[in-house]
Amino acid sequence: MAGRGYNTLHGFDQGPPPPSFMPNQGFGIPQYPAFFPAQAPAYGFPAMQVPVAAPMAAHIQQMPYIPQYGPGYGYPYPGQTHPAPPPRTNPAFPGIHLRNHTGGVGLPPGYDYAFPAAHCKIHVFTTKTAPWQYTTLLHSWDESTHVKMFVPVNTTVKELMQGLGCSNADAKKNVLHEITEAGNGKWLKGLTITGDDKDNVKLAISEMGWDKTRTGHPGERPVVWLYVTKD
Repeated sequence: MAGRGYNTLHGFDQGPPPPSFMPNQGFGIPQYPAFFPAQAPAYGFPAMQVPVAAPMAAHIQQMPYIPQYGPGYGYPYPGQTHPAPPPRTNPAFPGIHLRNHTGGVGLPPGYDYAFPAAHCKIHVFTTKTAPWQYTTLLHSWDESTHVKMFVPVNTTVKELMQGLGCSNADAKKNVLHEITEAGNGKWLKGLTITGDDKDNVKLAISEMGWDKTRTGHPGERPVVWLYVTKD
């Protein structure tokens, strides 16, 4: 019976409940006098000189459990996914933003966009030092060191380089490096293409093996990692 103490030797208590006792409000917190105050010996407990935390007990009684969902609490509403963060603004990578016919960024009012059918996941390092020259560890999970993007697979290598800021008038100084992760924060330099490589820059990135299969999912091909320079 709620509010009645029980002892395996004597059965239910026959007296009234302890002072300040309140039935459980359904919040999972028994409302007994906090820390067994001085009047507790009348109910079978030894006298204990412990301060009574009545204000704290009263505060706890007023704190029902309220699930915290939504922005700021780290969890989405039930059945929903996390909202996508805003895209990064990086002036060095002009290809990140859609430029419209007015010279502005984004779609003009009233227009929709017909997306290409297939994209490649490409991560581009923004470090001043080339990743393969790092003397410290450079981890792939550190998003402060790179920008992640979806690139249509029919984009040419030249268009990709231009979108990544390779704008030097001297074409051979525009350089794109493909990088592979060696593990434990280390990187290896792979394919290198310069802006004056007339054969490779006109190829679609899918012809370089940079296609929709580069998902990075377990058991599938890794995402493409690049590093570009223009000096």
